[in-house]
Formats: sequence, structure tokens, C-alpha cells
Amino acid sequence: MKIVEHLAKVKLPAMLLVVLFIPFLTDSWVSYDVKSFFFSLSLTIKSLLVFVLPFIVFSFVVTCLARMGKSALLFTLLLIVMVFASNITAIFTGYTIGSVMVPLISMPITLDALDGSGLATMWVFELPPLFTNMNALIVGFIAGMLVNLLDIQPLRELFFRASDVSSWFLKHIFIPILPFFILGFAFKLHADGILSQAISAYGPILLLVIVSQLTYLFIYFFVAARCSFRDFITYVGNVFPAWLTGLSTVSSAASMPVLIDSTEKNIGSQIMARTIVPATINIHTIGSAIGLTILALVTLNTFNMPIPDLQSFAIFGFYYALAKFSVAAVPGGVILVVGPILQSLMGFSDEMLGLITAVYMIFDPFGTAMNVSGNGAFAIVFSRLCQCFGLNGDDDGNENKSHEPESSAA
Repeated sequence: MKIVEHLAKVKLPAMLLVVLFIPFLTDSWVSYDVKSFFFSLSLTIKSLLVFVLPFIVFSFVVTCLARMGKSALLFTLLLIVMVFASNITAIFTGYTIGSVMVPLISMPITLDALDGSGLATMWVFELPPLFTNMNALIVGFIAGMLVNLLDIQPLRELFFRASDVSSWFLKHIFIPILPFFILGFAFKLHADGILSQAISAYGPILLLVIVSQLTYLFIYFFVAARCSFRDFITYVGNVFPAWLTGLSTVSSAASMPVLIDSTEKNIGSQIMARTIVPATINIHTIGSAIGLTILALVTLNTFNMPIPDLQSFAIFGFYYALAKFSVAAVPGGVILVVGPILQSLMGFSDEMLGLITAVYMIFDPFGTAMNVSGNGAFAIVFSRLCQCFGLNGDDDGNENKSHEPESSAA
């Protein structure tokens, strides 16, 4: 079963790439009604996801905080602040790169060439959400901290079960039907004459995203190495197996054992490695912070919408950084949570959301590898910060300030 799940994760980005080309390959023999059916199905799936997403966001946020425990309140607060700061720095890095480079290498679609025939829906199904994702985030943070402070064990167990149910829903229901979710929007974009132009617009962006992520990651490790080239090489060499695991499995969780081993070598503390890595594996994601931000700007440019100024983007960046605390541990978990924020704060349409979801999932293997490696760099920096606050957690209770990273080649 695990082998099948692993193959499914590896094949998912390739499958979604094929889905984007299905409208071109089947244009001559798929009827208008079939295309309209799949478009209506996509909108129905989206409506269901929007309805349940606040519950999923709440369960993941409150569980993330509840797992950190009452005895580690200072550690928890410090971790939350540092993760938020690291994520939002990466988000604004992506905005800076994207706002400069996207207008140079991505061309908007030419609306004058469209015939305007479009694609209508066969039915409309909508479930009004009971509460927003932002409310779910805020309530989740408050509930998580209260559970820690009051140490309410039955409530803690209830939240853990809710998180398990949310994970099961995403892994066993939404992810398997994701190709159908994308297919309907692909038919719609193709009928509107947009899809071919959009795909060509994203071509050069893949290289931009990967180069931006790698450059940021190397700078992160160089800072973590205190500008020591020898330590930088050792850190990167130790974390490379985790990077490769993330790339091949498209799963940060599957990479966690390898990353813990790499982090133990880099920081020299088994306890700190086994505390920091599991706590940050899904909430500290600098690869997707950079990648998704650039893709969002490309999508706006592709659909002839202006790139937001810094002040307007700052609001989105703040909520995006908060939303990362509720990201699901599934392929493309970030875009599932951030999608409603893109629509409410960046003006994304359903078609734009469908397109960026497909493109992001195709880019996801590279983003996951960067997320995993970024967690390794974060652990080095955060472990030093914990030493300053007396939270080093070394096995012998003493700080090991003279520790040098252990090379995996030793």
C-alpha cells in the first residue's frame, strides 16, 4: 500500500500536466456537453472544498499548537514568531523577484484574439461557508494556546482526532479527484481561448522559480554557517539526501526521518533536531513561499491584471504567512489553503485559481525539496537562538557552543 501511495505522489504532477493538454488532444471529438459537465463538476468540487476548508484549517492550526505542550510555552512562542518571520521574508523575496522579472519574461494573454464563445455550466451547486478561513486561523490559534495553558487533555485528544479526519479527507478524497477538479477548468480556459497562451506564459517561469529558490536557500545556509564556506559546504552536503527525498516523494512528511538525521549532524543535538524538525516540517515552507508568490504574480500578469503594489501585497503576504500554520501534509497542501486568500485579496477568478492550482502542483516536487532543505537551515539558526534563551535541550543539559557540523562523508 505504501508503495502505491508513493507512486501516486510521484505521478501526480505528471498526471496534472497531462490533464492540461487533454482539451487540446480531445477538442475534435469531445462534445460541448461533456466539457460543460466537467466544468460544472469542477465548480461543485470547489464549492465543497471552500465549505469544509475552514474546519480543516482550524483542526490543523490547533493541533500544531497543542502538540507543542504546556511545558514548552516559551519554546512554542519563539518557534511561532521565528517561523512566521522566516516565511514572510521568503514571501516578500518572491514578491520582489516576481514584480521585477515577471513583466520581463511573461506575456499577458491577447483577449482580442478570443472568439468569446466560452463554456457554460450545466448546473450550479453552492454551499455558503459557515465561517471564513481567517476566522478559522484566529480561533485555531486561540484554542491551541488555551489547550496548552489549561492542559485540557480530553479536548486535546478531540483536536487530534479532528486533524486526523481532515488529513484523511484530503489524502483519500480530494487528492484522488484533483485531476477532475483541474480538468473542468482546463476545458473552460481552452474554450475561452486562454489555455494555450497561459501554458506558454508559464514555461520560462519554472526556471525563474527554481533559480530563485536555490539562490535563497544557499544564502540561508551561508548565513546559518556564519559565512564560513567550509561549514556551508558541510551543511548543504548533510541536508542533500533530505532534499533528494523531498524531490522524489513530493512529501515533506516522508522526508522527515532523513531530515532529522541530517539536522542532528548539522547542529550536534539529537533532542533539538527531533523537536524542531517535526514541529516545522509542514508550517515552515520557504520554497512554496517563493514559488507560489511568483506564480500568483505570473497568473495576474497572464490574465491582464496589474501586479499589486507593495502596500496591497503586504496584506496578502501577512495572511499567507498566517495560513502556512494550517497547511495540510498532502501534495499541494499550500495552494489548497491559500486559494481562497488569492480570490479574496488578489482578485483571482475560478479559472485563474484552477490554472494556478494545476501549475503549482506541477512545480510542487521542486518546491517540496526546497521546503525540506529550508527546514534544515532554519533548524540550525533556531537552535542557536534557543541556546541564547537557555532552551538548547542538549542531552547533557549543557550548551555546546564549540560544536562544528559533522560531515556526512566522515
